[in-house]
Amino acid sequence: MLKFSIKNAFRKRSIAILASVGVGFGLMLVFVIGAFTDGVSAQFKNSLRESIGIIEVVEKDQVGSNSHLTLDLPNKLLETTEVGGSILKYNVETQTPLYFTSNYSGSKALRNTGDTLGLYGLNQTLDNDWEGPTTKILEGRTFNLQKNEVIIDSRLLDVAKFPVSLNDKIIISLDPGGFNTTSLTIVGIYKEIDLGAPTFVPREYYIYTDMDTVWDLLAIAGEETNIYTKLELEFNVKTTEQTEAFVDKINEYSQNGEFEPNFIDAFALASFFESIEETFVIFDAFASIIGIITVIAGGMAIIVTQLMSVTARMKEFAILKATGWKNRHIFQDVVFESLTLGFLGAAIGMGIGSILIFLLGSGISPFGGAAATITLEGIIEVLAYALGLGVLGGLYPGIKASRVRPIVVLKGE
Repeated sequence: MLKFSIKNAFRKRSIAILASVGVGFGLMLVFVIGAFTDGVSAQFKNSLRESIGIIEVVEKDQVGSNSHLTLDLPNKLLETTEVGGSILKYNVETQTPLYFTSNYSGSKALRNTGDTLGLYGLNQTLDNDWEGPTTKILEGRTFNLQKNEVIIDSRLLDVAKFPVSLNDKIIISLDPGGFNTTSLTIVGIYKEIDLGAPTFVPREYYIYTDMDTVWDLLAIAGEETNIYTKLELEFNVKTTEQTEAFVDKINEYSQNGEFEPNFIDAFALASFFESIEETFVIFDAFASIIGIITVIAGGMAIIVTQLMSVTARMKEFAILKATGWKNRHIFQDVVFESLTLGFLGAAIGMGIGSILIFLLGSGISPFGGAAATITLEGIIEVLAYALGLGVLGGLYPGIKASRVRPIVVLKGE
């Protein structure tokens, strides 16, 4: 019967194929959105796992280069009751003002109008222990101390509209007008992972040099020097909740003047990634609703196709019934025909969807290098939709066909 049903599903070939294509486009939407959200969500979950226990510290109510932390703040934190004993390691950085690299910001130099390039100073010893950028060199080497050398963000290789090869120069402006400049030589490219946001979302790209070089540049520019703009602390904890508990303690100590002259804000990176993951759960649910509506719209094509087919074949069903077929046999035949159309639609949807997913990961689409991932759960979801549409699409036409009365039909009444 199955072979017979599959053959009959394409008796009206053009209509059947159009119905399957309609279902296919709906299932394609479900497949692609599911792959995109699964991929990005997995990436954020991985970032969440890696960031548990990581706390960032900046000057209270200040961000970026406006944050000024004294050089003795790490020691104060290490000596703080209920905090210092749980710190495994720490890292420091100093960010230069944006005008230092303003010539390399915006769509003329990068991809989007809001994109920026930032110059940061690192303590190489601390960064090595932290396993930071200086330990992730893909090409070249890390910078030498006080040699005006930098390592650059690997993402710049794809988006920069200025030279970013080894030994190329980055021109740094030491005043807002750009009259006083100096050059830094690119000696290495380190690995930086993009979290997969659409390309139109502004990004900051990073270049790093040694801390003393940054302090020297700040002194020439007349900016405050010998400061950190951010500390990163790693605590010996296993959960986001335990991390947040240390955040609360540090902020409480700061409010009580424990770190004077610094008043600081501490926050957990894990909480940031957790909030983004929750946002993706909402987006995934919303996208699923859109996908279901689209699939149902496409599924109506199966119902219409099967109703047309059943109406045109009433005499055939009457003959089958007169020769011994039972109602359930005819009903099963029509449902199997609908399932054939549904699963063909699933094949079309996953085929076209796989091509689109490839494009999403190649940077051709507006989503850029989005981390779209095809999972077994995503394939099962599409096949489940196809099964449901096949059954629903054949239910009413199958009942109508199974109730045919051979004598009435064969008499032409």
